[in-house]
Amino acid sequence: MTTKLLMILAHPHTTAPSASLTVANRFKTAYQTSHPDDTVIVRDLYQDGVPPLNDTTFEAWRKQKYGQALTPAEQQLLAQHAAWLDEFLTADKVVFVNPMYNHFLPAELKQYLDLTAVARKTFKYTEHGPVGLLTNKKVLHIQATGGFYHATNGQHNQKEYGEPYLHDMMALYGVQDYQTIFVEGLDRFPEKRAATTAQAAKTAAKLATTF
Repeated sequence: MTTKLLMILAHPHTTAPSASLTVANRFKTAYQTSHPDDTVIVRDLYQDGVPPLNDTTFEAWRKQKYGQALTPAEQQLLAQHAAWLDEFLTADKVVFVNPMYNHFLPAELKQYLDLTAVARKTFKYTEHGPVGLLTNKKVLHIQATGGFYHATNGQHNQKEYGEPYLHDMMALYGVQDYQTIFVEGLDRFPEKRAATTAQAAKTAAKLATTF
């Protein structure tokens, strides 16, 4: 059975160079070279638009629970939810790519996590608490930031909430193999932006061969 890698891009398409996308593209190229038989799927959250959790969604779930007829719009929305969830569930490996916004993840990525947090699919409830169901899935998180949040070189690290949240959600899903690549200090030291991005891309390319 073919191994499937799913890349989740949570980055707007801008004219400015993107460090996170540069690193992600380097990872993808190296991965495809070292894993030629694997399938690589790119899900662009900004371009594709994450199926929403809104009044229509909750009403459709209520009707579905009680066996009531769904409107065409409700059927379409639930079909989108199911397709996106299945894509995530069937991926053997997942790479999340994003810039940090206001000390957190982009809203589109938070919305994607809401879509995948489904009891009896990604985790289950037991008398001892929730238990993750995706224990064999590998996850990599690539994140770019203007300041320092995870540096080990003596820089003063600021507080951020996005990476811990994503890590905790993957732990809820049962993911045990979780790795990170941080591209940091891009605005703090703009003169080092190219070198910092290049070093992170080199790290990504090396990791791709064994991921």
